[in-house]
Amino acid sequence: MKNPSSRWLNFVREVTETLLAIPSVSPDVEAENRCAEKIAELLEADRVSLQPVFWSTGDGRKNIACLLESRHSQNRGKTVILMSHFDTVGVEDFVHLGDAKIAFQPHELAAAMKSMLEKKRQVGELDSSEESAFQALRSNEWIFGRGSLDMKSGVAVNIAVMREFARPRENGQRLIDVLGGNLLFLSCPDEETESAGVLSAVPELLKLREKESLTYLGVINTDYTAPRDTNENARFIHSGTIGKLLPSFYIIGVRTHVGEIFRGVDASHIAAELVSHINLNPEWADAWQGSLGGEAISEVAPPPVALHMRDLKSSYNVETAGEAFVYVNWLTLTMTPEQAMQKMKDAASAVLNAVFVRIDSAFAEFASRGGKAQPPPERTSHVLNYDLLLREAKNCWDEVNKNMSFSDWLKSKTEEFSVSVKDSRDLSRMIVAELVKIARINGPAIIVFFSPPCYPSALPKENILTKAVKSVLEKFEEPIQLRGFYPYISDLSYVGLDGSVEIDSLKKNMPLFDTRDSKNNMLYLLHSRKLMEIRSLNCPAVNIGPFGSDAHGLYERVYMPYSFEVVPELIYQTIINCFKIAHDS
Repeated sequence: MKNPSSRWLNFVREVTETLLAIPSVSPDVEAENRCAEKIAELLEADRVSLQPVFWSTGDGRKNIACLLESRHSQNRGKTVILMSHFDTVGVEDFVHLGDAKIAFQPHELAAAMKSMLEKKRQVGELDSSEESAFQALRSNEWIFGRGSLDMKSGVAVNIAVMREFARPRENGQRLIDVLGGNLLFLSCPDEETESAGVLSAVPELLKLREKESLTYLGVINTDYTAPRDTNENARFIHSGTIGKLLPSFYIIGVRTHVGEIFRGVDASHIAAELVSHINLNPEWADAWQGSLGGEAISEVAPPPVALHMRDLKSSYNVETAGEAFVYVNWLTLTMTPEQAMQKMKDAASAVLNAVFVRIDSAFAEFASRGGKAQPPPERTSHVLNYDLLLREAKNCWDEVNKNMSFSDWLKSKTEEFSVSVKDSRDLSRMIVAELVKIARINGPAIIVFFSPPCYPSALPKENILTKAVKSVLEKFEEPIQLRGFYPYISDLSYVGLDGSVEIDSLKKNMPLFDTRDSKNNMLYLLHSRKLMEIRSLNCPAVNIGPFGSDAHGLYERVYMPYSFEVVPELIYQTIINCFKIAHDS
């Protein structure tokens, strides 16, 4: 098969620009709902047989779902899900172009950027990323703007594909009726923050499966793809997805006056040493070796990086920090929470020892130069995971408190903190700090735990979707690689979870896991019941997404020839092949 013609191009471009004009920045409920309503309107347009419905997220926002059922006599409910998200990140980067709203106006944005970059180019001030953006602007083959790549274009592709399968042919019959299988469109808000959209959609997918007697063959997601190295011409389809943990460290030092620095242990020093130990550490980079489509594949995730590091002093004084807090972004392929927790504890122990060595050597050098100070005292350090901290705190509580149970006290404290703190990382840290007080743990010490969010990884596997994709790729002239893990955090983590995946360590060491407020609402969206639902859904998935550059950045852009022509045709043919394989098996 030659590469497809431009039969998809104009419609996908028009829909992309229509959706781009709606600033659905997460978590703006009103704006995201406007985008949801526009998507429903686009699906229904021109009287095609599509009837979208809204599924509530529980926080005022809406998922859009649309089931297109085949009227084929042999339809047994086999269904392919087309999934996307329609929220975006913020637009603060665009302010210096005059008005941040220009991020949602692709034609005006392109003109403003071209003018700005031409001026910089004339005086030789363009860096490599700006030069690449400038060349893209000159080519007229790209659309710029917030959400152009991540991922209004992916939503537009799915709308186009749904309408194509629903459109009556000359004989009045729809293509979906010929195939004898169903399509289910699902587009979600909130992927960029807490994934509230897809997590709320999972039970709805289960209800729909039961109600309509469906069999979900798999999920085709249309999140974006981008260059992974210096080869900007490579195109990828992925069959698994990367996961994410957020290792967190509550650090307890020993306060001291700055004039007697060797008597204490600075919590900031421990935090800095911890970040230095973990950041970009290749030994923490998760790896996977396997095969896909008969080909051996090996992949390595990027090493971890700190997202947050600060001491917890509330004001200026001449005392060293007594507490500090660090959390780290850790992308995972096969790493289990139990394995991760062990590495976290080992790192915490090594860091405390390194700090002690630094203090002792600094004192020795200071004394050798004639400095006068009391020598560092003997120190006993502690490294505890959250599970052990919780047990020690309960034991201490039960010894002296007879009028309130420990669980009631902890629930009350969590409720108190959750009213004033909206960030779940800070809420987790405050719970840990309160337990440290109850357990009477003195520094130097480090408490290791997991903060939200957690994204489970999904291993690449041979399945009906990958077989369908492979048969399509063999007919395309454009070289497109079927690879393993989708390399960016996405909603794909929540459409299927292997029953063998170990989660006990996650549950035991995440303060907000299975925690409810006074209204019996879960404080964290991923909890035991939700994990059971994800396992019950258990859908294989592939990502066939638009291609572009600089997602979330100022020069975010999508490449139209591939994204608006090749991608919809790939998905279209993959769906056809998927139903053929399903009916032949």
